[in-house]
Amino acid sequence: MSRTLADILAGPEFQAFEGGLSSRVLAELWVRFWDWVRGMFPGISESQAELLTVVVAAVCLGAVAYVVLRALPQTGPQSARRDPEAVPDERRSARDWLRIAAERARASEYRHAATALYQGFVLTLERRGAVDSHPSKTPGEYALEVAGGEVIDERAKDDAANFIRSFQELAFGQETPTSSGYRGLEQLADHVGCEVTGEAGR
Repeated sequence: MSRTLADILAGPEFQAFEGGLSSRVLAELWVRFWDWVRGMFPGISESQAELLTVVVAAVCLGAVAYVVLRALPQTGPQSARRDPEAVPDERRSARDWLRIAAERARASEYRHAATALYQGFVLTLERRGAVDSHPSKTPGEYALEVAGGEVIDERAKDDAANFIRSFQELAFGQETPTSSGYRGLEQLADHVGCEVTGEAGR
């Protein structure tokens, strides 16, 4: 059977590239693989050997495909959910920034956590229609934009103003940030709608 299959693959209908070189190589590999299977299981019938050859070949190809896919860099949405820091800054969502803030807070990196929390805060306000975010805008400009808008109520405006003031003190102040100070910043972010996780100091 193996030689018959090799003859078929080497026939004129399979001569696609340069005199059928590719087909002949494929046929030879198949014959060797077939002979290997028959050598491993000498007591089985020809039909069983054929079925076993196909199954073994499929398993081997599946294993190779699995290894290749695992080795490829993961850049899809699922990867981004696992590691928001793998996403470029300009493509991060408010949730991505808030997750980064929580991770930084767990590591007691409160200045970095505050900066990430601020980014999530701005994008949350943008989602609510209270600001138009832009990398060139300063915290003060966002404070003026929130205060002059009519999208959020006065209490939320006060919370936003307090958040921006506290953020600047924590992120840029001379004193070393503390977990309690960061927790206070998280609470203010929560008041304006940020989905904070409250991980500081845990």
